[in-house]
Amino acid sequence: MFKSKCTPQGTLKENMMKLLAAVTLLIAFLMFDVTHVRSMGNQDDTTSNPAKKDFADGKSAVYSGRFETAIRLLKKVVAQEPKNADAHNYLGFSYRKIGKLDLAASSYKQVFSINPDHKGALEYQGELFLKLGNLSGANENLAKLEKLCPSTCKELAELKRAIADFTATHGDRKGT
Repeated sequence: MFKSKCTPQGTLKENMMKLLAAVTLLIAFLMFDVTHVRSMGNQDDTTSNPAKKDFADGKSAVYSGRFETAIRLLKKVVAQEPKNADAHNYLGFSYRKIGKLDLAASSYKQVFSINPDHKGALEYQGELFLKLGNLSGANENLAKLEKLCPSTCKELAELKRAIADFTATHGDRKGT
């Protein structure tokens, strides 16, 4: 049979010190906040971008009808991210819902300067046109949506419905 020779590579105290050093390094590594390292190359990381949280909270406020809160949050987002077309769009929607139509129009104009084919803004601006009695403006947005959504899309369907409701109550007048 083979005889195995075990030669210790150090004293028990030295081995324990090496083990303790290795465990300490492992704990230090695990405690290191790696989220900052991970987020350095990722602009979408919510831990590095407070505008993301404000946008999500603002969008939630829009969907729950809390338009003043949405406006406050979305204004912070567009201050931090002036090219965020979706934030400008939700801001315009919120302004329209509380009757600040000039501010709504300005927000939609900003959306189109960033993204001329923004379907949500085309729908919402079309609804603003209807609120202002401008059926022809709403129909122009409808025509743009028909080009962008050859089969159909939610925004096209919603603006068609809004135009149908408008013409049912106001007739087929052209508007301003």
